[in-house]
Amino acid sequence: MKKRSYWLSVALILTVVFSFLVPPESIEARQNQVSDVEGTSKKVSSESKPQMYIIPTSDPKKADEVMKQLERGKSPKELGLISDQQHASRKQTLQQMASEAAKSKKIYPVSVDNFKTAAEGDDWTPPVFEYDDIQFDACVENDQSSEGWIKNHYSYCWSNYIVYSDPAGCGPSPFPFFCDWVSFRLTVIGNSMNGARTVFYNYTVDDIDMDFDSKGWIGSKVSVSIQCDGISETRDCLGDDSPTTRTLAQWKSNDDGSTLFDSDPPPITAGNKDQISYMDLWPRVTVDPPGNKYPPITNDGPKEKIRMDSADYLFVFNPNFYPKEGAVFANVQPVFFYDMDKPYFSVMKEAFQHHKDALTSPGSLIPGVEGRPPLTRLYSKYDPAQHAANRKAKDAACSKLSKPEGYECDEFPFASTYEGAGAGDGRFSVRYIPRAANNTHGRWLGAWYAYDRILHKDPFYIGFK
Repeated sequence: MKKRSYWLSVALILTVVFSFLVPPESIEARQNQVSDVEGTSKKVSSESKPQMYIIPTSDPKKADEVMKQLERGKSPKELGLISDQQHASRKQTLQQMASEAAKSKKIYPVSVDNFKTAAEGDDWTPPVFEYDDIQFDACVENDQSSEGWIKNHYSYCWSNYIVYSDPAGCGPSPFPFFCDWVSFRLTVIGNSMNGARTVFYNYTVDDIDMDFDSKGWIGSKVSVSIQCDGISETRDCLGDDSPTTRTLAQWKSNDDGSTLFDSDPPPITAGNKDQISYMDLWPRVTVDPPGNKYPPITNDGPKEKIRMDSADYLFVFNPNFYPKEGAVFANVQPVFFYDMDKPYFSVMKEAFQHHKDALTSPGSLIPGVEGRPPLTRLYSKYDPAQHAANRKAKDAACSKLSKPEGYECDEFPFASTYEGAGAGDGRFSVRYIPRAANNTHGRWLGAWYAYDRILHKDPFYIGFK
């Protein structure tokens, strides 16, 4: 947030005036009275307890606006600021963690931009897998970062302003020697792996500000850590949750820290063939002002759920990609977008058009588009009966259509989903399309399953660009 030179001027003038005109006992009385600032009553007694709270924005201008409202007499509670939030470890089962993740309404678009069109006569191949990680500037400029922005399965960020003040919520004060406060922005960026059961976290403390008479608070110790709570005490959260502790002066010259967590795979069971586990992770920050007058206060940011797995059926033959384990941010559902106008995908345009028509035709109730139930992946070896039922129902429907030479029958929803033709509800579509369109789309769908770690029974949507 910007420095408040205005308050410096006010403070100097008032200090001179008070030193000549106001006896000490008047100041003491002033500390214990109730002031009325723009019609809002607020007690500013020095005996009030200090408080730390989170201003839910990464935008310095918006944070300044909140501070101005505190100045005018609004309390943190009235402004809905987060304070005194600390998460405790809890015992959770795999089913409970999976159920919590499935309740999320967050979605994200799958973006594929780095590819080259195959040369004339070459077979179409999927683009290579690449991470699309959030960078610091993109995080702090994104409106979703205050509550937690999941850009994709492998990248997440959270960025907010932290304020410690005494009295609680006093903010900038017309009488600065009655109020001490310090503020800074905390930004946390998490990146998970496709190929390892690992998640990395980097955190940054910047934009440090404080009240005029709180300049000594530059010596405040600020501790930042990432806390982890997993299903297993011995296999999950294998990493360092100890804090990085520096004074604000030190954070100014060295503004970042990092940590990582791993998870060992649990035993394979009939109910957990992919050796799935979950971890809840969240940022924790403690501010400890210099001296003994003010107590250290700790606050936690929101939890974010990570899913680890060791599924061995996610692979691409060309380009060769075979990640046998991975970790994803789980509180989100992906949207597999069809880039219908890009030449790279022109070979499968008839498949794209068929699926779009199936979802968007008037009166369609076929699942898979936002606003309707999602599609749910079906891995054929885990449920061969349902996969066979999808194929059988599709073939029966296709037999009623005329087959042009060189065409194959395409179905939507896919045979690799539980919403396929064999679901028995009649909500599916079949159409003959060129063999090349059918085959390349199947190749692209399989590659996307591997790139985004779409496991058996994972939900997802289809979108169109």
